[in-house]
Amino acid sequence: MFGLTGDLGHKKLLPAIYDLAVDGRLDIPVIGVGRSEHSDADLRSMLDEALADYEPAGGDPIDAAVVSSIDLTYLRGDSTETDVYDALAERLDGCRDPLLYAALPPSIFGSVARGIAASSLPPTTRLVVEKPFGDSAESARDLYDEITAELPADQLFIVDHFLAKAAIENILTVRTVNPLLDAVLDADHVDAVDVVMSETGGVDGRGSFYEGVGAIKDVVQNHMLQLLAMATMEPPADDSDDALHHARSALLEQIAPVGLGDVVLGQYDGYRELGDVADDSTVETFVSLGLTIDDPRWKGVPITLRTGKQLATDLTEVVFHLKNVGPHSTRNGNRVRFTVKPSPSVSFDLDVIDPESHGHRPTTVFACGPVDHGSLGDYAVMFDNAMSGDDHHFAQIDGIIAAWRILEPLLTADLALDTYTPGSDGPT
Repeated sequence: MFGLTGDLGHKKLLPAIYDLAVDGRLDIPVIGVGRSEHSDADLRSMLDEALADYEPAGGDPIDAAVVSSIDLTYLRGDSTETDVYDALAERLDGCRDPLLYAALPPSIFGSVARGIAASSLPPTTRLVVEKPFGDSAESARDLYDEITAELPADQLFIVDHFLAKAAIENILTVRTVNPLLDAVLDADHVDAVDVVMSETGGVDGRGSFYEGVGAIKDVVQNHMLQLLAMATMEPPADDSDDALHHARSALLEQIAPVGLGDVVLGQYDGYRELGDVADDSTVETFVSLGLTIDDPRWKGVPITLRTGKQLATDLTEVVFHLKNVGPHSTRNGNRVRFTVKPSPSVSFDLDVIDPESHGHRPTTVFACGPVDHGSLGDYAVMFDNAMSGDDHHFAQIDGIIAAWRILEPLLTADLALDTYTPGSDGPT
């Protein structure tokens, strides 16, 4: 695992290793690889520190016996140098199907693939790479071709951990297998769709990373567009992974490129004062943009994506605003809400009679949830899938290219950047 000692390792990767171990799914050694001087003991201390801040899904306390059973060691090496892959091969002597996970900049992925291919690692070695994959439609295609020139395509796994969240998978299921929702979630009945990913946290400690991506590349191109696809795509033709991937990519390919007049960008006050952030940074920490889907089910329905750091609430959800059907109905009174965060649920906001005023008021009349993968978090699910060669919860190149195409007008545009107060709802 390249990048195990970084911020992502503390927040996601090390807890995922524990999740796999406590669920009996980690019977192999884990090697953290990095350029810094660390020992095996240092890495185990990092595991302990990460788990001290981690609350397992089931609410059970951290099992010290499971932690001590994890075979976790460290190897110093540079991912761009070929000798690190030979050192890995030597340490993994006898391993049949190594899995290399790369939490690295996308510009390095090609070097990793070449290093694997040129080393004595087995030809069955799988490579898992983090997002963002490329920084445009063209670069994503070039990067994919560069990697698959060295490794078979079925040994490449491209991370979008939102696709491994059961609450997001559940959106597709609830929409498409329930006739009530299937009949009403279309252009004839839906007035608008909102996709929200609001975060109260900032980017403290991740300034250098965020300066290179911003909100568009960090979450809109991947998480938010994949969430929108799961909420609006047609049902897959069958139960196969290929059918799922095709249906999701087909939806993304029907979204028109964003119009520059339908975009608001923002940056929270105080962002430029963070370490590793330029004093005159123009990196966006807030994005709101409008989209349309050019297919019969959603034609003409306005769709808004909104995300930001340092906002008032932690909330990730898709909201379908139903059209008014009577003189007394209100927009907020008829909604179907698929919530991912803070608590996974499906809820219905309906207009009902207020018993005191006898007027109409919106009320949440039903909710189901939570929905999860039991003891496994999203990263643990992905690692478990990758170890078995299952690409169900991973992004596919066609969908990635389609997502970059949607956002292409933003990548070179010089748009105004509004500032906003931390803890607010973003730019007005």
